[in-house]
Amino acid sequence: MPDKGFDLNDFSMLMIGLGTLIGLVAIVYVIRKALTERGGEVGGWTLRGAGRNITAIARTTLAEGLRARIAFGFLLLILISVPSFYFTADGDGTIKGQVQMYMTYSLGFSSFVLALLTVIFSCRSLSNEIASRQIYSIIAKPVPRWQILAGKWTGVMALNVGVMIVVGVLTYGGVVLILSDFKATLHRELTTEGGITPAQADRFVTSLEDVKGMGVAGADSPIVTAMKDATGRTRDDVAEILLRLPESTRVNLRRFDELRRQVLVSRATLKVEVDEDEFQKAILAEYKRRQEAGMIPETVSTNAVLEQIRSEIWGRFCRVEPLRFKVWTLKGPAPSQGEEMITSIRYNVMTEAMMQAWRHPITGQVLEKDTILCQWAIGAADDPDRAERTEAIPVDTTKEIEFPADAINKDGTIVVEFANIDPRSVSAAFDLPEALKVLYVVGSFETNLLQACLAALIPLASLATFGVFASTFLTFPVGSMILIFLYILSNSMGFVAESLAVAEEYYDPTVAQPLSFEIRRMVVDLLQWLLSLGDLTPLSHVMDGEAIGWGALGLSFAKFVVLKGGLAMFIAVLVFRRRELAAVTV
Repeated sequence: MPDKGFDLNDFSMLMIGLGTLIGLVAIVYVIRKALTERGGEVGGWTLRGAGRNITAIARTTLAEGLRARIAFGFLLLILISVPSFYFTADGDGTIKGQVQMYMTYSLGFSSFVLALLTVIFSCRSLSNEIASRQIYSIIAKPVPRWQILAGKWTGVMALNVGVMIVVGVLTYGGVVLILSDFKATLHRELTTEGGITPAQADRFVTSLEDVKGMGVAGADSPIVTAMKDATGRTRDDVAEILLRLPESTRVNLRRFDELRRQVLVSRATLKVEVDEDEFQKAILAEYKRRQEAGMIPETVSTNAVLEQIRSEIWGRFCRVEPLRFKVWTLKGPAPSQGEEMITSIRYNVMTEAMMQAWRHPITGQVLEKDTILCQWAIGAADDPDRAERTEAIPVDTTKEIEFPADAINKDGTIVVEFANIDPRSVSAAFDLPEALKVLYVVGSFETNLLQACLAALIPLASLATFGVFASTFLTFPVGSMILIFLYILSNSMGFVAESLAVAEEYYDPTVAQPLSFEIRRMVVDLLQWLLSLGDLTPLSHVMDGEAIGWGALGLSFAKFVVLKGGLAMFIAVLVFRRRELAAVTV
């Protein structure tokens, strides 16, 4: 293979690696210089009075932050912006889009502003006290320096927690107001367009609180059922009244039902993944079969044969041949029980060829273009609660199909079956694990919003740790500038991976890559680990009603706050203990 020379990707990798090396050398030099300076604190690891001292320093730090004009400006910006999003977040013009966009604006903007505030606040507090010599009043007392840093961090996080509580309450209140506005509009149009009395409209609107079950189009919709039960009218009467309403209101009713089932809930999300052990066993078995059958040419290396087999086997694990079926068994948390609980399969099916329209020669059944006829099922074949659905589903389009939650075992075990019964003899394939997920309700919207707010605090806790660390040996302008740059770079690592062509969509993970690619990917992975502040995405979870989970929250907190942040804080204490804050003059 001819040498391509030194391309742009190699140059970018070299620059990033060189920049990382220079940054690490600079940090090591500064820390080493701080550790080798004479003076500083001797001893000081005692726990005596730690709680009282840390609380006092945290209280002082919090008061200082609230008095600072820049902190007050950030807080005022959040308190003004979050309520204003209620008037500006329209989404796609429907109630579902409005709620999703409002939560995105509220939580996303607040998290960004709080990140900037955390950087400035954590870098400013200690470095300004050192520069103005206010630190003398603290170090003159028997307060170990690790308690000073712990108090600073606690004060910064107390402010973050307080503001995040306000943001969570405002976000929840905004969602409630959006729903109330929709119900008020529905009430008004039921009396003006629907031709019913205000008292009857009250019962129609109140019935929305009792909507349960899976989404169904037309007169069989659970909304129509709830209104029928609440008003004592027939299903046809309710459908006739709703047909008199403006088209936008009827669309919003359908979107309200989607909002109820897919957003205002807390759903566990289980991805269908390829079993790695079975995958490797299948590769070795196929290699052994070819070797025994003499199908491996002597001129071809073993690695090349294994890569070819790996690619073929991967396709088998993700593909369902015509008139065949595939079964997956998943395990998740125990589902919530009740009539209103729903199980959904979110899928994206791809086919090897274009699906042309087809008509059955005898029955006249028509299958539309770019659809595939299949059968979904949840539950084992002998399970009395097994649920099945047969329909033509769109190709290469993300959709959800719903089942009753009874099809899930009470311990969270789920058996999912997909059968390719399309008569056009085309294989169906899933790009696992993202293209096939099972979602089911495990909690309430309030729980999901609380978990999202807690998940948003984890990156802030990491930033606060790094800010306190930077303030032990850097001035406020330098420390805050570096941390803001690292924060922006941390949120841009996906773009960096794409620019260097090491993102998963740019290469086949089943095929061996050249050494230059592996080095490039290792540099990006190392940078991503060093700069990462958290591994949860609260915005996407709360928008899609996907539960973060207390276990995931605890694991993320342990990795980024306890381990990573703890290591940074330990180094910060070592630097701060050895730093001579005031020279003795004679």
